[in-house]
Amino acid sequence: MAPAPDAPSLADVYVPRRATVRAARAPVAADHVFTGGDPIRVLLAGPGQGKSTLLRHHLLSASRCLLAEAADGDAAAIGFPVLIRAGELLGAPLLAPALAHAVTEEYGPYGLSEALTEDFFRRPPRPGARWLVMVDGVDELPDRTARLSLLDRLAREAGKADTPYRFLVATRPLPGGELDRLPRAAGHFTLEPFTDADVRSYVRKRLHALPDADRHVRAFLDGIRRTRLEELARIPLMTAMLCQLYEADTDRPLPDGRAGVFRSFVELLYEENVHKGVGDLHDRAIRTLVDRYQIPEDRRTVETAAERARGHLPVLIDHLAHERIGGNRAPATAIRAAHPDARRPDKVKAPLWEALLASLLRASGLLAGQGDDVEFLHRTLLEYHAARHATRDPRARALLFDRLFPGRRLRDRLRRAGRRTPTGESLDPLGLEPSYLGFLLDALLSAERPPAAATLRALEDLFGSADAGGYHLLKAQIQLGSSLPREKVARWLTACANSPAVGDGSRVEAAWYLAELEGHFDDGARLLARLAGDRALQPDHRTWAAEILAGLDGHEGDGATLLLHLLEDVAPDKYLVLGVAQGLARLGSHGDLGVRLLTECAMDPGTHDGLRCTAAQRLTELDRHRESGAALLLHLAQYGSVTAARYLSEMDGRHREDGVGLLTALAGARTTPPDDRAKAAAALARVAGRQDRAARLLRELARESLPGSHSHLTAAEVLAEVDEEAAAELVLPVVTGRIHPSNRLRALLLLARSTAHHAEAARPLGAFAADTTMEAHHRMAAATALAALDGHREDGVGLLLDIAQDGGVQVWDRVTAACRLAEYGAEGSAELLSAFAADPTAHPDSRVLAACSLAMLDGHRAAGLRFLAAWGNNPGVDERLRTYAADALGGFDMNRVRR
Repeated sequence: MAPAPDAPSLADVYVPRRATVRAARAPVAADHVFTGGDPIRVLLAGPGQGKSTLLRHHLLSASRCLLAEAADGDAAAIGFPVLIRAGELLGAPLLAPALAHAVTEEYGPYGLSEALTEDFFRRPPRPGARWLVMVDGVDELPDRTARLSLLDRLAREAGKADTPYRFLVATRPLPGGELDRLPRAAGHFTLEPFTDADVRSYVRKRLHALPDADRHVRAFLDGIRRTRLEELARIPLMTAMLCQLYEADTDRPLPDGRAGVFRSFVELLYEENVHKGVGDLHDRAIRTLVDRYQIPEDRRTVETAAERARGHLPVLIDHLAHERIGGNRAPATAIRAAHPDARRPDKVKAPLWEALLASLLRASGLLAGQGDDVEFLHRTLLEYHAARHATRDPRARALLFDRLFPGRRLRDRLRRAGRRTPTGESLDPLGLEPSYLGFLLDALLSAERPPAAATLRALEDLFGSADAGGYHLLKAQIQLGSSLPREKVARWLTACANSPAVGDGSRVEAAWYLAELEGHFDDGARLLARLAGDRALQPDHRTWAAEILAGLDGHEGDGATLLLHLLEDVAPDKYLVLGVAQGLARLGSHGDLGVRLLTECAMDPGTHDGLRCTAAQRLTELDRHRESGAALLLHLAQYGSVTAARYLSEMDGRHREDGVGLLTALAGARTTPPDDRAKAAAALARVAGRQDRAARLLRELARESLPGSHSHLTAAEVLAEVDEEAAAELVLPVVTGRIHPSNRLRALLLLARSTAHHAEAARPLGAFAADTTMEAHHRMAAATALAALDGHREDGVGLLLDIAQDGGVQVWDRVTAACRLAEYGAEGSAELLSAFAADPTAHPDSRVLAACSLAMLDGHRAAGLRFLAAWGNNPGVDERLRTYAADALGGFDMNRVRR
């Protein structure tokens, strides 16, 4: 049955191309979902990922194929597709009549001359063929009982030997294991999100009808990058919304900043998702509840309350987001039910009311099923709606400002004093997720003049200080696309690029951002040139600055000149020369010199093997030198370089096959050192379709090695990445043998990973971790493994705490143990980490590690980042600590991709 024509929609534009099979190692083509002889399959995807579109596309394409091949009958093995909404099967006692009614209703307005009969769908469409019944929207059914009833019904029908049907169930993830009602053999497929290439392809197809379509595609993609929405654009529905905004007015740029895009996205979500029938879904959910009550007064009471909840759905969604941001993990429906606009009538039992609220939330398109609860479709949507709640009116905005910027300026303090508004607990900007902070700042800056002006003054203090903390906050907002005043941003970036307190890498990064800021291209270029020539900076950062400069329009020659000067400065250090050579090789004007330097390095027998392989591999990344680089890698691999063979195996075509063959030979040759054999097998296991061969070679290496020896255990450790149970079987006999303690630990760690043997590892791991005669890092590994075992978390955490508090253990090991405790959320881990970070006698590495771990601990983000910022800004601390801290802070949340 081909789909009825309708107005342009997502179905006309986006067809998913890839799906992932549950437990599969690699994605498959999305069309694979419809093939095969399975009696029932499941297609899973989140909202907006293209489930319905894929079904409609298959319906159309398969119908055309069947019609084209009808004369010769070759299509008999293809399932004849029929698409039906899950709601249309509810209340229908028999499948065939339901299919007949649904298809007749769908196609009647488009020329269907007479109603289809149930007998038409009761028999196979052709001898040897079956109907492929695609059931869409199971997640949209109003309650759990209805969903389970339908799934049971489909499972029973699919299990009949003579059934004329195969089923494909399309749904968002369902709560509480509901899909377990289907047979275990049911194939499960999950649609993958967009890649960058998919986004480009989608936009081209969507905008192809516009005059000068290529220009429009470029303008749209530039707008996506400007608003820093590349990640969210991986959700097809989001990209569709952005395209709709662009098509509505091609001369008007996409909203400036995320907040504007999200606001438009939310406003359009209902309008553009018409084929989902959001209003009808809401009506059906309310009617399902109301129909449970027969007394007219009760019905009116229930309906009034339900309609009030629906009418206030945007407010309720904002409130839920605010509670989630604040750490409230109660069920979403419980949070909703507690809101005055969603108060449950006395006549309605709590489970029924919560089911209604869940149906209203799911149908909004902003939230998705998550177990027995609902959660926001995307974390960024949650942040946007939470910020809407926090800035919902002037009083809320004033309260937020007081919490974000307590007592910044005298005029602000006087203004607050006259307001008599309780400020509540302060919010440290460093302690907030950058994305959420960006939405808050956008809302304050776009508010009425007094709070907007006060916010701008506060940001001047925050970003204009040109210190490590201020730059950390500023760059996140630039990357996210927050709506900060352009001229202010330019001044702040310039100050950061000139400030040693920010760190070398961040200074280069700030200059790059400045060059990309509209109207400040030349300013950024000048700063990049200055940094590339500054001998006080690390050579790799100078190289990066020169490369960025060379990539700017009209500045390739300037960048090349700076790289040539830098080449003289770093010689004869081959590692540094290699970095500069790579930069030169990418330039048209001096590419030959860079290529020559890379080739010389790859061919130099006096150079370390790893560096030679790296030089050859970088040649393969250059279009005109791919083959020469591959030839150098082949030469190195034939002389026993596992690294070179691995690089070849990561290429495509014949080079990949050369690499696979060499890795196989190296892993199987007894003349190859055991460690290299294991490395070769590990590289082979990463090649698609070669895992079984790698596992066989590793088992051979283990058999040829002395049980319990280094090479035996190395083989088992690599095998565990492919087959944990096989690795455990290899080491089980040696765990109790007379082998070196460190080797026994390695064997125990492998047992701990095994489903069949992990229980046998618990007791000896605990004994090992408690043995103070053992190396501290070995004890820590044992305790960590023990804590990960079911039923032994408390024991493992206690042993980690002993190590962290043991003054006789080296500080690095104590800090690492405290970090492990923090990962488990152990009580007291924050205090330990804070003490280590504040310890002036500890090594700078240890202090920075402690601060970073503290910053990743819930509720302690600001404290950890404050440590890093204070060290980075303090010229009086140890230079290594200052450098490590600035680098750690610069890359904590978001790293700029290096060119």
